[in-house]
Amino acid sequence: MKRREAQSSALSFMDCICCGFGAVLLLFILTAKSQILQNSENTRQSLETARTLEAAIETAQAKRKALDKGLSALEPQTEITSVAEIAAKRERLAKAIEEQAQALAALKTKETSTKEPASLNRPSADQNYLSGLSLHGPRALILLENSGSMLAENSEKALQLIQSGQKKSDKWERAKAAVRAVIAAIPKGTQVALYQMNQTATALSGSPQNPYFDPYDHIALIDALERLDKLEPTGGADLGKALQTVNALHDRPSSLLLIGDGLPTAPAPQGQGPLSEATRVMLFKRATAAHPVYPFNTILLPFKGDPSAAGLFWRLSTHTGGVTLIPHENWPAL
Repeated sequence: MKRREAQSSALSFMDCICCGFGAVLLLFILTAKSQILQNSENTRQSLETARTLEAAIETAQAKRKALDKGLSALEPQTEITSVAEIAAKRERLAKAIEEQAQALAALKTKETSTKEPASLNRPSADQNYLSGLSLHGPRALILLENSGSMLAENSEKALQLIQSGQKKSDKWERAKAAVRAVIAAIPKGTQVALYQMNQTATALSGSPQNPYFDPYDHIALIDALERLDKLEPTGGADLGKALQTVNALHDRPSSLLLIGDGLPTAPAPQGQGPLSEATRVMLFKRATAAHPVYPFNTILLPFKGDPSAAGLFWRLSTHTGGVTLIPHENWPAL
């Protein structure tokens, strides 16, 4: 019997080995390429990070130089040699900024309070005394006597206060309170001018050229009341000069109110001692020889030793269509 010949498988085995080697080689090549690409990406990112850090360092150095330059400019004559000096300078700067901020806040608070109507504490008008006053518009003028006699109810006490240098008294505070009460009673649409009268007569409101203001304009009213509060009584009372000043205004008043305590005491005749009542009556008649062409109103505060004052002022008021009032001692309330 003839044997079957054995078939050779050597070629197939070699093919398998070659294929496996090729697969390993291909895997190695692909892995190496991936590593190269990953390394390239890492390198690029590292370069970008380095550039970012360099830019941040340059910015920080520039800020430091600017800070050093600013600190040097604050005190050019002083060399900063330590961190303690820098800290001290920064503390002084912070304190100065804080003080400026506080000053600005105080200024804003003051502006706000100035513009607030409630801050005026506007007094109410007592109609028991003020309803009869003929303060007609469009322009009313208030003439406040601030002679030395406005400090007291008799000449002896007034002289004593003047010699002691005292410029305040209950009577003087009543006079200023009366001004505020009258202003509170002024109807809307009427302009007001406030004047002081002693040996001179000057405006306490507005300007000498235009003393009138709107009593419902709170800023203008506050300005006039602040000047009123600073006013002090001194000297004599020259009614003639006051009326000349009023009559010289470009816009004469439509009505006038005098708040005083008696007859004029100036100008005193030369070589004469204490003025007698007859002399004061003569000064009054001389001052009012040409009757005002507007209603002349008077509020007379008490002053002993001047009995003719009430009658003379009443006659002048009646002649001009005004009113003379002698208020109760408790009016206005302080």
